[in-house]
Amino acid sequence: MTWRGRFLLAFVVVVLAAELAARATIAATDAPVLRWHDDATQLKVAQMDERGPVDMVIVGTSMAQQDIVPSVLAAALSDDTETPLSVYNAALNGGVPVVMEPWLLDQVVDRLQPDTVVWGLSALDLSLEYGDATLDAYEQALETKSGVYATADRWASRLSVLMADRRVLRDPDQLVGDGADRNRRRLADARAEVGPDGERQNFTVDTGIRQSQEIARRITPFQLDRDDLAAIVRTVDALRERGIEVVFVELPVPNRFRQLYPGGPDQHDLVNATLTELARELDVEFITPEVTFTDPSFVDFTHLNAESAKSFTESLATSLQN
Repeated sequence: MTWRGRFLLAFVVVVLAAELAARATIAATDAPVLRWHDDATQLKVAQMDERGPVDMVIVGTSMAQQDIVPSVLAAALSDDTETPLSVYNAALNGGVPVVMEPWLLDQVVDRLQPDTVVWGLSALDLSLEYGDATLDAYEQALETKSGVYATADRWASRLSVLMADRRVLRDPDQLVGDGADRNRRRLADARAEVGPDGERQNFTVDTGIRQSQEIARRITPFQLDRDDLAAIVRTVDALRERGIEVVFVELPVPNRFRQLYPGGPDQHDLVNATLTELARELDVEFITPEVTFTDPSFVDFTHLNAESAKSFTESLATSLQN
């Protein structure tokens, strides 16, 4: 063997040894690098990869993620069918339309190949004051960042743990120190929140002043976001080109949410009016389930509690069947 052959063989042996060591280390620490914009999204990607094709996908913000329960919807829609319907909730925290567009078209559809997309929409999907931070985080995440280097990184990371988790492997604190502990706690919190079908399960009650102020900031002033509206139109058109049906669903909010509008509670009527007109222009079915919820039905200013989410989902199923 020539010296070049010996060098190449030694190089291959070193690389393989490093790769095996990296796999063992990451498996032992349970602290993989965060390649998506948050841990919940990373968990949902793993769920989707494992699950494969489904009949129906739910999308939207965390409101849709918590308010529409896949198992309840599947059971209600499967009553009169021999084959149970499969439903997955691919909604994201902060998943406004400009985030849903790349997430749904680039990530969800190819993995789950749904026949129907149920898009839960609310004032937060339409407000100019909400969603920019999530979009920035999404566009900067390793798995969704654009550019030649990012594309090459994703390709190499699919082949090698050494490449995928190099940011953790080269930082001892991320392996055995406080950084590793923080990563594990963060991941544990996400695992506790994300249900088996992608649904959000955070029923912690929070109606305090800080939460009130945060939600108020998201709708003050309440102006329609043209970018989000345009993203909805583009996404519906792209889904239809793939033969996927789209249904809009208006998500409920408590009276305490309506009271936060700078123009008063009646300003919330703009949400229904906008969605009604948008659905008419796009020829999309628009559902506002006929079930009434009071403030105690919500754990905070936007998310239903577990019992109310079940009721809302059952009402949605009835509307879908009619």
